[in-house]
Amino acid sequence: MKKIIIIGHKNPDTDTIVSSLIAEHYYANVLKISAKAYRAGELNNETKFVLEKFSIQAPQLLRKVAKDDSFVLVDHNELSQTVDGLEIGQIERIIDHHKINLQLEAPIFLRTDPIGSTASVLARMYAEAGKKIPANIAKLMLSGILSDTLNLNSPTTTEVDRKLVKELNKIAKLNLKQFVVDLFSAKSSLKGISLATLITQDYKVFEMGKSKVGIAAWETTKPESVLAEKEKITNLLAEKKQKEKLDYIVFMLVDIVAQNSVLFIISEKEQALLEKVFAGKVTGSEMFLPKVVSRKKQIVPPLTEALTK
Repeated sequence: MKKIIIIGHKNPDTDTIVSSLIAEHYYANVLKISAKAYRAGELNNETKFVLEKFSIQAPQLLRKVAKDDSFVLVDHNELSQTVDGLEIGQIERIIDHHKINLQLEAPIFLRTDPIGSTASVLARMYAEAGKKIPANIAKLMLSGILSDTLNLNSPTTTEVDRKLVKELNKIAKLNLKQFVVDLFSAKSSLKGISLATLITQDYKVFEMGKSKVGIAAWETTKPESVLAEKEKITNLLAEKKQKEKLDYIVFMLVDIVAQNSVLFIISEKEQALLEKVFAGKVTGSEMFLPKVVSRKKQIVPPLTEALTK
């Protein structure tokens, strides 16, 4: 039997999980169409915190793609990030806030806005439909926005996101200051996280010209706990690069509090590229980048430009 499956990218973050749940509610209550949210990977500690705090059940893990299923992609549109087995012709809708990098076989429903999160896009869709947002959905939206924009501090943040946070919290009625502290504490937690998981939990592969580039990110309020494991992490990254036949692999350690990043450099090849693209200083296989916190806006575009020339 044909199903409409709503799903985010592999290695899901909080925005991709909450957006799939919000989109499920949107389909049922705005479009009046039956669709079900799934996930394409394991939940991270921050997402677990959000769902447990608001007593919301996590989407089921999609284990197999059926040929006659239709898909709604949320928070992504690159084939390298889609669930295994999905074919382009199965996509019926995309809801996203990233650049479009997908060549489709036929026209589909497409909604993408250059704002801070996919949860923000969905909030706008509710407003445009004139539909009231329930409190539990407003809480999910706030979680997605605040997580993806690093509490409205990321350069991906827009005035739309700031206004949405104020409006949504009139419905959610959260103590936002404490909620953000708890959210980022969960985001930084290494509880139950192996180093192998750490480098894959927020990991995406990008096609940049003829190069295949893996970029992993870890956002934390305690970067020193990750820096202490740098040698082991770089060894794991080198193994991953070889296994996945990547041209480059980069690990981005984001300090949420100080609003800067450290890039781990695994080889001379990566160092040459990063020195060419960024003005950061390299010390001991690390490149420090002040005021850089966004993979989407500050890392991927300049790398793509350099590798597509």
